[in-house]
Amino acid sequence: MNRYFLLFLFGILGILAVKANPVEYGISEIEYFNRRQYGGATQNWNVSQAENGLLYFANNNGVIEYDGSRWRSFPMHPSLENDLVRSVYAENERIFIGATDEFGYYKTDSTGNFYYFSLREQFEVADYGEYWNIFKLNDRYIFQSHNALCIYTPEESVKVIEPVSRISEAFIVNGMVLVQDDVEGLMELRNDALYKVPGGDVFIDKTIGAILSISNEKMVIGTMDYGLYLWDMNGIEKWDVSANSFLQDANIFCGTTIGDDLALGTIQSGVVIIDSNGDIKMVANKDKGLNNNTVLDIFVDQQRNIWAALDNGIARVNYNSAVSFIEGYFDIGTGYQMTRMDDQFYFGTNQALYTISEEDFSSPTKNRDDFKMIKGSNGQVWSIYQDEQTGEMLLGHNLGVFHVENQVARLITPSTIRGAWLFRKIPGSEDAMLVGTYSGLLLLKRGQDGQWNFEKMVDEFSESSRFMEWDKNGDLWVAHGLIGLMKLRFNSSYSGIENIQRNEEFWGLDDFSGFSLSKIDDRLVFTSPEGIYTLEGDNRNTFVRDTLEYFFLNGNYPTHLHQDQYDNIWFFTDDGVGVLRYQEDGTFKKIDNPLVPLKHKLVNGFESVFVLNEETAFFGIEDGFGQYSVTNDVNYYQPFDVHIRGFRSQNKPGLLFFRSSEDPDQDFTPVFKYKANAFEVFYSATWFGSGEVEYSTLLEGFDSGWSSWGPIQNRQFTRLPEGEYTFKVRARNVHGVQTKTAEVSFEVLPPWHRTTLAKVSYFLLALLLFALVLWITHRIAEKSRQREKIREREKYREKEEVLKREALENEKEMIRLRNEKLRNNMKHKEKELANSTMHIIHKNEFLIKVKEELQKVRKADDPKVVEKKVGTVIRQIDRDIDNDAHWEIFETHLEQVHEEFLKRLTDQHKDLSAREMRLAAYLRMNMSSKEIASLMNITPRAVENNRYKLRKKLGLEQGDNLVDYIMKI
Repeated sequence: MNRYFLLFLFGILGILAVKANPVEYGISEIEYFNRRQYGGATQNWNVSQAENGLLYFANNNGVIEYDGSRWRSFPMHPSLENDLVRSVYAENERIFIGATDEFGYYKTDSTGNFYYFSLREQFEVADYGEYWNIFKLNDRYIFQSHNALCIYTPEESVKVIEPVSRISEAFIVNGMVLVQDDVEGLMELRNDALYKVPGGDVFIDKTIGAILSISNEKMVIGTMDYGLYLWDMNGIEKWDVSANSFLQDANIFCGTTIGDDLALGTIQSGVVIIDSNGDIKMVANKDKGLNNNTVLDIFVDQQRNIWAALDNGIARVNYNSAVSFIEGYFDIGTGYQMTRMDDQFYFGTNQALYTISEEDFSSPTKNRDDFKMIKGSNGQVWSIYQDEQTGEMLLGHNLGVFHVENQVARLITPSTIRGAWLFRKIPGSEDAMLVGTYSGLLLLKRGQDGQWNFEKMVDEFSESSRFMEWDKNGDLWVAHGLIGLMKLRFNSSYSGIENIQRNEEFWGLDDFSGFSLSKIDDRLVFTSPEGIYTLEGDNRNTFVRDTLEYFFLNGNYPTHLHQDQYDNIWFFTDDGVGVLRYQEDGTFKKIDNPLVPLKHKLVNGFESVFVLNEETAFFGIEDGFGQYSVTNDVNYYQPFDVHIRGFRSQNKPGLLFFRSSEDPDQDFTPVFKYKANAFEVFYSATWFGSGEVEYSTLLEGFDSGWSSWGPIQNRQFTRLPEGEYTFKVRARNVHGVQTKTAEVSFEVLPPWHRTTLAKVSYFLLALLLFALVLWITHRIAEKSRQREKIREREKYREKEEVLKREALENEKEMIRLRNEKLRNNMKHKEKELANSTMHIIHKNEFLIKVKEELQKVRKADDPKVVEKKVGTVIRQIDRDIDNDAHWEIFETHLEQVHEEFLKRLTDQHKDLSAREMRLAAYLRMNMSSKEIASLMNITPRAVENNRYKLRKKLGLEQGDNLVDYIMKI
């Protein structure tokens, strides 16, 4: 009973052990850096990492620093006769180095510039050749050359311990310093002296490459040509493990531990990783991505990445990952599909169908020749179908459907049918199957021999059918990325289509482009850029949101879903791949962090997953396949730092300093002149794993808040106002781990016209101006008083002048009034003259008429009597017409009105008679000849004669106008 119980217990433990340690089929992701990238020589001898995460490499051209994105070389000190640096040990503030006949350390100043201090010169140590290793034990530093151990106690001394013969190598393990002496074998440094290790003689004729701890009491010793030894502190013996035969030929040169595993650097086979049982887990060599087989040093960083210092270059092995790869060297092409049948794995690629035995596939030393191409399968293999009933294998191939048997592929469809995407059995039948092709559907039926045979192409449908699934009603749904969704209803024999629905409105969606479909838990699930849908209703014709949308609330919906045999749902998005892990309570847990390394390797649009078991899944990638080990012991949340790698004024390119999130204290605050107000800040994060790092920045004193996250590793500022600023930066990786904040403070001085000195100058100038203003004001007041006196005198004189002007004005006004009175009188006289003139004219005109009438009477009666009487009347009228009194009045008015005219006329023409003066006055009054004739009691003709005589006396020429001349006088 106990025996059976023990067997059962051992069986369970064996199963758990297998489950806890899934088989690693692939090789970890490898990133290689050549000399042009890191800016040094080809050979790299040693690797170290400071506490702040920065990596340092001992290179033939000096020391090289790497911050995760930028490489930097240290300047060599004159005491170094050449640039060959053989060893390096990094701390935050000091970088210790060992070179030829030289050892010491670099130290940075406040601006990040490195300065070298030679310990050999300081303590006058003799030349002991090249220093190949540097160890720190407690507070002391040990520099190892082939001829001595130089032990440096800071600020005190350097003690030199010389070996018996020659030290070929030194190691520090479990707090012990071990050295290999060419004559004495393995020795230990105790109390500043070398003592032989019991059993260490076995290594006298051997070269030790690594001594690694597998427990506090056990150590593995790796040799160059004799493989592995085991030391349990009591004795040393050959370690009889499976890896030994391989490692003897590989030539172990260096090693380190990574968790429970041992990472060995070899001369012939690159990096070899074995577990604590001595079984090989992985081999990464020149062919498999390392680019060089000779590993001169191997180092594990804080995030469990393996760094290999190579004979030609530097490599990083992403060992802290659940993902490994079968790619590159194996040369099987782009991965589309994968499966396992019996003890064989099959890989459908863009080249053919390949197979490899499970034994060879699980071997870490497998070669490309172990992958065998299935004869006749050349071309793109889109899908692999395994018949559950007979075990028959069919291929969906670019050329059609192939039957695979005895490692040979045979085409079973007509050559006119090209492209078979996938296989779907007809509901309720084990002997009929539809195949989606480039141009419709074809029907396969099982023959009497149990094998599948081509039956026919399905009529009435010719669309490409890469995604298709049956619904519960027996209808076939086909998704086409460009055309949309189609629902096909077949006849009872499934040999023909009765009805096709395409992108129907009553389905409840507006856009059907970009759809794919999958079957999840026996329901159809449709994925699109707009969401995840399923069908509901009596006829399953209405699209509704599927509950899986809960896991994609960010709107990054899957392009494809796949449910495995364990009810896990694998999803592919534009950002990569993940899994909804099925839980015991029926819920799902979303997992995508471990699959980040696959993000940029998947075949876009042709993503696929093959789940081997609960611990292992495979994915088709652009250059092969990727493996995901579910239970791999990986910590995705390792902390890391962000560093301000450079803060430079663009106008002063020489100024450069650094700051780390682990180094918050700032020794000084740089100050910049206002004219140098243009800055550029460089920053980087020491995250060496997969996936991009994003950054967010804040300039206190300028920004209103933190910037959005992005991959940019620098920021520029121009024309900042004067003031004090603090630049801050933080970083986060793809797993959501965020660093502490790194920051640097600086000050921008005001322009010269806003400096304190300028302000003091302005103040003093203001005081001077104020005093000047007071003096000027006093002077102005004094001058004002003088001017006031002058103004008073001027006012007095002006007043006198005003009085004189007023008197003159009054006199002028009186003259004006008198003139105005005279003008009024003149106007009155003119009116009287005009009235008199008109009266005389009218009177004379009347009398003339009377005279004319009397003359007629006289002629009509007795001439004698009438003549006598009328003559008397005429004489009286004549006397009245020529009455002198009337003329005297008229002449008086005429002389009053035209006195000045008559005077000037007389002065100019003294020979004019009174009658001619009168005629000139009439003409000046603008009278007609008829009116003048009436006044002068002459005929109009006589007036014209008198005018002619007047012209002559006035001396007018023929063309001169008499009236114009008179008017001008």
